[in-house]
Order: sequence, then C-alpha cells, then structure tokens
Amino acid sequence: MSVSKRGRKSVYDAKIKPRFLEIAEWVRKGATEADIMKRLGVSHTTFNKYKNEKPELLEIIKKNRMDAVDKIENAMFTSATGELRKIKKYAKCRHVEYEDGKRSCEYETMEAYEEEVYIPPNTTAGIYLLKHWAKDRGYTNDPLTLELKKQELELRKEIAENNNW
Repeated sequence: MSVSKRGRKSVYDAKIKPRFLEIAEWVRKGATEADIMKRLGVSHTTFNKYKNEKPELLEIIKKNRMDAVDKIENAMFTSATGELRKIKKYAKCRHVEYEDGKRSCEYETMEAYEEEVYIPPNTTAGIYLLKHWAKDRGYTNDPLTLELKKQELELRKEIAENNNW
C-alpha cells in the first residue's frame, strides 16, 4: 500500500513553478522581483524563501536577467557609435499650389514608407561604456586609479626633466 502525501500544495508548487516560462519572460522584459511577486500573488518573504531553497527559480532569474543585460549592452553600444536605421514614416499630405498662387495641403491616405535616417553617436553612452569596458586604458572615475595616474604623470615629467638636464 502506497502512502501519498496529503494536504495542500505549497505556494511554490501552486503559484511559482507552473509559471516559470512567464517569470523568465517578465525578467527578460525588465520586471523587478517586486513586480514578479505582485504578478504571482506571493509575499516578499515567501518569494525570497523559495529563491533560497529552490536553485531552479534563482537560475531562471539570473539567466534571464543576463539576457536583458546583454540586450541593453548591445543597445548602448549602438547608441554610443551611431547607426543608420530604417524608420517607418507615413505620408500625411501633399502640397498643392492653386492658380491664385496659394499653397495648400491635401490629405491623402496614410501610406507607410521607409526612410533611412542616420542617428549620430551619443557621447554619454560612449563615456559610460569606456568607463566600464576600458578601465585598464584609464577611462575611470575611481579616485584611487585617478590618483595613481596623476602620480604616474608627475613621475614621467620628473624623469623627462632629469634626462634633459
């Protein structure tokens, strides 16, 4: 005779586990953990308990958060370097000149067409990426690194002056 477990399903089995795919999608789209808790209808304490107890839940959140980070990094890079982008525009009207010399705009049907537009680089995005991706090249706001670079520059000046002496 087999003994089955009686009672209600846990909150994890009832509300969280069946919605793993939705949770992954929400995280990829930028939902915070508070947003996820609200959508699932679980408390902060319960959600954190299961996050600590169930490695698969934490893994779903981490993996999909990194997918979102990758997407943001790619968008930031494109913004920093500029791009030629096709955008959809709509024909709203055409100008008509009448015999009396006046111009008017006649509305036509809203026809879509694509136009290539150059979006120039965003210097703020460029600075941000350099500070985070090229710290070894001196792009940083870290006070310790800046002080070391300053001392290195002073030392180089001193050596150059001594060599010219």
